[in-house]
Amino acid sequence: MLLIISGCNEQSPIAGSDLHNDTINASIISSDSVPMLIATSLLNSKPSASYPVDVFLGAAKGYTSTVLLRFTPDNIPDSGTYQIISAQLSLQPKRYAFGDTVSNRLAFDVFSIAKPWTPRATIDTLRQSGFLESNAQGTFDASIALRDTMPEISCDISPTLIKTWFDTKQKKIKDSSLNTESAYAIALVPKPSSNVIRTFSRTKLTLDPATNATLLDEAMIIRVICKKDGASKNDTILVKTAYHGSFTSDPSIQSDKIIVNCGTGVYSGLDISLKQLPAGIAIHGAVLKLTLDSASSVRGNQSRDSILTAQFTDSTSGNLIREFSGWAKNGSDVYEFSVVNALIESLLRNSRVGTLKIFPFIDRDRTRLDRLVFHGPNDPDPKKRPLLRIIYSTRPKP
Repeated sequence: MLLIISGCNEQSPIAGSDLHNDTINASIISSDSVPMLIATSLLNSKPSASYPVDVFLGAAKGYTSTVLLRFTPDNIPDSGTYQIISAQLSLQPKRYAFGDTVSNRLAFDVFSIAKPWTPRATIDTLRQSGFLESNAQGTFDASIALRDTMPEISCDISPTLIKTWFDTKQKKIKDSSLNTESAYAIALVPKPSSNVIRTFSRTKLTLDPATNATLLDEAMIIRVICKKDGASKNDTILVKTAYHGSFTSDPSIQSDKIIVNCGTGVYSGLDISLKQLPAGIAIHGAVLKLTLDSASSVRGNQSRDSILTAQFTDSTSGNLIREFSGWAKNGSDVYEFSVVNALIESLLRNSRVGTLKIFPFIDRDRTRLDRLVFHGPNDPDPKKRPLLRIIYSTRPKP
């Protein structure tokens, strides 16, 4: 026991102490004194609308959200002649709203689709000449109040369009080669009078009256009232959706800003150059800070997102994607990526220049249209520019 106590009280070896103090040179370099953050670029993934989240519809603040709906013909009769008495499209709104949430005026037209398309469609698909038929098959223009429980909205659909779907179903049974990729589908296109974009649910919970069980059902349906020739009473047919897709045009303009918008697929690239760092250094820490431009940012009726995601692809490591997260603490306008060491080390291994891609948090599953704008590296106010701080060490020359 005496030997152990004595050993614990011994001084550190002189050689080890000298090695630690004399041969390691720690330094800090920051982008506010050495230019390391060079420029920004505005990028857009032009996503398809196949992701399983809410649907955006409407127009506000320069954004336009259009919806494509394809219905399944499963419930459409495959024989007989029917008179279509009425058809009504029903949608289930949710609480998220973007734009004028006081008047909440939503206005859109319903068009049938003229060209074949698939769930891989993007916003460019909508922009094709002749993609939509010229005549509207229905219209909606009303204010949708924000409530804890949102009631359905509905609009009338032309019986002629539904009669076409009935006829197409029967033709397909007789001729399996018939191309129906543009059939049973409509587009909901916002009108200029709309001043809000609303989210609509793809699915909803319903109660099965036979079993009293809760079921997951479609939230977007067309209720068709029809009468078969020779029948004494009307039939009600529910035509359900097989595919829902929404596409939003983004008015973001790049002027040395960092812009992210999860609802439209817009994200930004931040160009980095580390050419002024010494060779053969060891990285001990690296922090990236972005400052929000609150005046340029816009959001709907949800709280501001406080998390960002950044990715860097290292071509020297088989295009390994390194992902980083940044937080704004306590409602601050400063979003901090506290550990980006891997980014710095990857850049130093290669050409010392590269681009960090900055996204919303895990793309936020595209459940909101909020646009976050951050000051760029050439902002007139140096204090608001992105800040990269690196702690590194070098060994002095012998």
